[in-house]
Amino acid sequence: MYQIKVLKYPANHFIEKDKETLKSLTETFPLATLISSYQGEIFTTFLPLLWEGSDYLIGHLDANNTQVPFLQEGEKVHLIFNGPEAYISPAHFPTNELPTYNYCKIEVKGSIEPISDEALKKGIIQLTTHLEGNEAAYQLTRDENRLHSLVKYIYGFKIKVNSMQGRFKMSQDKSVSHQKKAIDLMQNSLKNRNQDFLENYWNGK
Repeated sequence: MYQIKVLKYPANHFIEKDKETLKSLTETFPLATLISSYQGEIFTTFLPLLWEGSDYLIGHLDANNTQVPFLQEGEKVHLIFNGPEAYISPAHFPTNELPTYNYCKIEVKGSIEPISDEALKKGIIQLTTHLEGNEAAYQLTRDENRLHSLVKYIYGFKIKVNSMQGRFKMSQDKSVSHQKKAIDLMQNSLKNRNQDFLENYWNGK
């Protein structure tokens, strides 16, 4: 069983220790940054990961990804999962505050373990089912012939989770009313910024 790592920094009240809460964030925001190194060079890839049991995360990459040759069995990797985040302006509070930035992040340290083609197919199906959600509009099954040919072009693996730490900076050092307001700002900020950025990006094409 992996350990929930507690750091001296940041302050203890910003460290989230509850395993179910941490797992919930990774399931809600499954797109992780996969970080590895080889001979002083840093490699990063963004990919969704899914829990397999309580100690493993499973995923896959395009076989042509330059990071793949360095993800051999036993290689150590670092993952970052990104949850809600927002700038918190003092303008929203009646008390004298300073500007700050709130966020929910999870860091995972683990090691690579290759998986079989059959395990890879199963993992792709399970990941698709998870991402589709309860009201699935699409269902991927083993009857999909393209699934069986796809595995030739991707590298499947799982990550043995050795440690996991949550950094949830959500104004825990403030009053309860301040915390609630900060969370409300985080919710609205994420929605508004997603909409604004995507609209501007699309209109600029």
